[in-house]
Amino acid sequence: MPLTEEAFRELLDDRGLLRSGSLAEPDRRAGYAVFAQSPLVRLDIEGLKQKAAQFFQTKIGLTVDKRYEAALPLRDAARFVIASDDASSSGTRVVYGRAVDAGDLAAAEEAERAIGTYGLALLAQRCKTIWVIVTDGEHDRVALTLAAILASAFLGPILGPGGQEILGVRSARLKLEGRASPYR
Repeated sequence: MPLTEEAFRELLDDRGLLRSGSLAEPDRRAGYAVFAQSPLVRLDIEGLKQKAAQFFQTKIGLTVDKRYEAALPLRDAARFVIASDDASSSGTRVVYGRAVDAGDLAAAEEAERAIGTYGLALLAQRCKTIWVIVTDGEHDRVALTLAAILASAFLGPILGPGGQEILGVRSARLKLEGRASPYR
């Protein structure tokens, strides 16, 4: 059962940050996982809005504003609103951020071996945090669009649902456009 907006808001404190222990961590394999080079579990929403508009002709926002102050969270969650000219790329998705762990890095290496590319798993090793985007089905264009936007800002690769593929921003864009990547 999907998390309603009202139920999601109850998980957040008065600064819009996730209350400790209030939300079970989503399984990385059930969504898109975007590696981020920043060691901070923090969303720069203004920077993300700029990337969305500039490179994806998309508008994004949060359903609940965040106020990061002196004590930054170790884990956080947000619900993004995505609006695009393409209705199939518009909607809301929940993201969950936390520190990268050894399992995330192993999954990136395994995905890279499976598709026969080189370099994205090394990039993942430089990343300190990861943001899991909860998907709404197998071919979720809204989640993929958000993953591409986050990856363009976070300077990290995207691990696809099930861990079967690892993508850069360009490959994610090509996938959204329905074109094959020239690298495969």
